[in-house]
Amino acid sequence: MSTIPLRPLGFGEIVDGAVQLYRRDFGLYYLIVLIAAVPGYVIRLLFEPNLSEFAGGGMPDFEGLFAEIGAVFAVNLAAAAFAWIGAVALAVAMADRIEDRQTSVGSAYRDSVGHLPSATGATLVATVAFFVAGIVVLFMSALATFPLTRSGNTLLGLIGFAVLLLPLMAVGLAWLAATFGILPAVIIEGRPAMAALQRSFSLCNGGWLRVMGIMIVAMIINMAPSFAITALFGLENLFTSPEQLETIDSNQQWLLNTANLLIAPLTTPFMVGSIMILFHDRRVRKEAYDLETAAGTMGHGPQ
Repeated sequence: MSTIPLRPLGFGEIVDGAVQLYRRDFGLYYLIVLIAAVPGYVIRLLFEPNLSEFAGGGMPDFEGLFAEIGAVFAVNLAAAAFAWIGAVALAVAMADRIEDRQTSVGSAYRDSVGHLPSATGATLVATVAFFVAGIVVLFMSALATFPLTRSGNTLLGLIGFAVLLLPLMAVGLAWLAATFGILPAVIIEGRPAMAALQRSFSLCNGGWLRVMGIMIVAMIINMAPSFAITALFGLENLFTSPEQLETIDSNQQWLLNTANLLIAPLTTPFMVGSIMILFHDRRVRKEAYDLETAAGTMGHGPQ
């Protein structure tokens, strides 16, 4: 039986439900995410160029610059791939615990193997569509802002920047909302890639603002450790002063990566938990899933 109430949930109830789900099996979820993060951490230690190489010492040659950029991209892509495997395993474990089934780190990873192709395929298709839409919106926005940026007027320039930025943000938020249900659709309902993507979009339709709001809150909380680590090391001025990169030595970069390894997994379960409970809420609101489940329970009761 599901541990989530069989009724529509309020915004605060979804957030609180994610917190309760997270607290219930904190050690299990943290360990799942930590295990997935370790390979990426090792890859960064072995292959990621030092951040200070991008600053100071004059302008590097283009061949060296592209090699450095390519190395950073490859390292982060590999780390992201392992993190994605951990996210799928985490969603599998949460789906079991929501239904009050026993699970473990090993079974979560073992059961996630069968879900990886569909979850990854749906996410890749959605990501490609997002980038295509983003490029189109960026091109159209650039055309619209060109006269404003050429005017030399500061106010018009700021308006032009807003016209350029806001549509891109809208596309990003729409993508975030439309893809929220991919993991639950694959893991809970066993849907293949394209059906899972369609399912996510269908459940989001009619509740765009609500889904966006919850996903924004979940993402902010999920990203909080990275910002906290940056502030802890006094590196928040990197966002406004890129030349500060040259002040970061290899030891400091190692400390940054190690702190991120240990602290970042603290909030990932909240992000995934929010998705799982939001998926349940959207099914209740759009499909009367609560009544269907109740009827099914009664139908299996004593005759």
